Amino acid sequence: MPKASEVRDQGNKAFQNGDYEKAIEAYTKAIKLNEKDHQSYSNRSAAYLKSGNAEKALADGKKCVQIKSDYHKGYSRKGAAYHALKKYDKAIATYRAGLKVCPKVESLERGLAASSRAKNENTDAHRASLKSKAAKKAYKNQHKKADNADSVSSYVEQKRMELKLQKAALDAQLEFIDMMAKMSDEEKLQELFSVIDDDNNGYIDAKELATALRRRHANMTFQGSLEKAIDMVAIFDTDGDARLNLDEFQGYLDVMLQELNVTFQEFSEYMVFQTTFAPEDEKALEKEELFVDKELLAKQVKERGTLLEMLADPRLGEIFDLFDKEGTRLLTFKDVAIGLYQLTSDMEQSAKTSMELLLMMDKEDKRTVNYEQFGRLMMGIVATLGKDKSFDQMADELVLALTTNTTILEKDKASLFVAESVYTDFQAQTKQQNENAISYGRLNKLFQIWDTDKNGGMDYDELKIGLYKFEKSAGLSNKIEAAGVFDAFDNKQFDEGLNPQEFASVMENYSHTFNIDLHQLIDFMCLNAVLPDDRAEQYTRAYRETFLVNDKEANQSHINAVNLQYEFVGIE
Repeated sequence: MPKASEVRDQGNKAFQNGDYEKAIEAYTKAIKLNEKDHQSYSNRSAAYLKSGNAEKALADGKKCVQIKSDYHKGYSRKGAAYHALKKYDKAIATYRAGLKVCPKVESLERGLAASSRAKNENTDAHRASLKSKAAKKAYKNQHKKADNADSVSSYVEQKRMELKLQKAALDAQLEFIDMMAKMSDEEKLQELFSVIDDDNNGYIDAKELATALRRRHANMTFQGSLEKAIDMVAIFDTDGDARLNLDEFQGYLDVMLQELNVTFQEFSEYMVFQTTFAPEDEKALEKEELFVDKELLAKQVKERGTLLEMLADPRLGEIFDLFDKEGTRLLTFKDVAIGLYQLTSDMEQSAKTSMELLLMMDKEDKRTVNYEQFGRLMMGIVATLGKDKSFDQMADELVLALTTNTTILEKDKASLFVAESVYTDFQAQTKQQNENAISYGRLNKLFQIWDTDKNGGMDYDELKIGLYKFEKSAGLSNKIEAAGVFDAFDNKQFDEGLNPQEFASVMENYSHTFNIDLHQLIDFMCLNAVLPDDRAEQYTRAYRETFLVNDKEANQSHINAVNLQYEFVGIE
């Protein structure tokens, strides 16, 4: 007697040749030989679907999942059959169930995206929104025709048609609103999810959530919306895939509704209207601004999630307390250096790392590290010392090292004293440079010119626009990233801008990047920002040579001094 697998192979050959009836016969024989042969049920489901029998395909898909619940093809067959039967909600639920058991399987991802898209496109609400958009586009086109009419009668005719189309667009919007009012909460949740899920793949990523946040908060900056979205996805992403499925999105909404003190009905209808009926030019602008590398964004979400998980772990608090020798809840340079020394037994490297950390994070010259900044430090330590280990795996080892390695050698004490002195001198020098810069009147003037919304803070977009305009005028090419100017926003909240002193520090670093006198740089930027384009171009040509040429000897002396300082502290 042949084996079930051998008969199944015969069915596979028939399937590949397009003979689905013969394939079904073979798979049926294989199942009779082995009623637990999940692969034969899966293959027969595919053959039934190809031959147009979705009901039998569904039955076999269900049987396959019942026999082997961790076999991804069973979910694919079952989901595809539901999709063919236009039972999109059940198809979506099937694919999501499969992805919980078999994460990141491409066939399940594609199936979920296809069913989500089909569900969205086959609702009365979607058809009403399509009618509204089509009529709106047509009446705008008609408006242009009326403006270009070559006679009074033609103008009247075109204008009459424009008004009819405008009425049709409004009627369609009202139809959509009426449908929303009649939907259940579950249907509204699905509708809201689908309109935010811009690429219809069945998930909301940080990029898509950022767009929704900006519609909810009209004054939120592009960078601010991304940072807020990264935080929200990191917090509510329970399966670690750096995006929100429907259940995770529901959890996010529950918390947000409490914070906003609004009902789900109010919020869901508001967001659907904002998204569906947003002006086309606004949507185009958003898509242009949100042209972000999704893989990089997903990486940032995962890193943020790891940090939030660590911050919530009581063991991180215990480790922080072991670093915090004075019990102030803020770590000094010395606290961090000694704590790292206890973990590595290398004072020189510990002092360098401590200095780099404080120089990177201490934007307000407080010379201390708070609990969240300490969490970022520990992420780096775990990545360096733990190789493939997580914080959860390493936490006890870290506590052991911090409670047993308490003796500091005399030579290491001397190294620590020297490093601490250098750090203090460097911070004093930087502070003096900032104070010199901010005292310069034109810098304040430049701050006021670039602060276009006049809120007293320089946000990410305002700084970017100002610097890009300057670089274009000065004949420089995309040097902003090289100067690290946007690092100043690393520890800001999503809606928080730079104050004048922080702006001064940014401009000081930027001038050093190009070896340009800060005062000359500010003069040039101020004039370039306020002059009309034609005069600015003329001024630029006349001033560029003077602006870009400085006392080379003095510059080189300054560069050497900076390099010496950085070489000592280990920042490269």
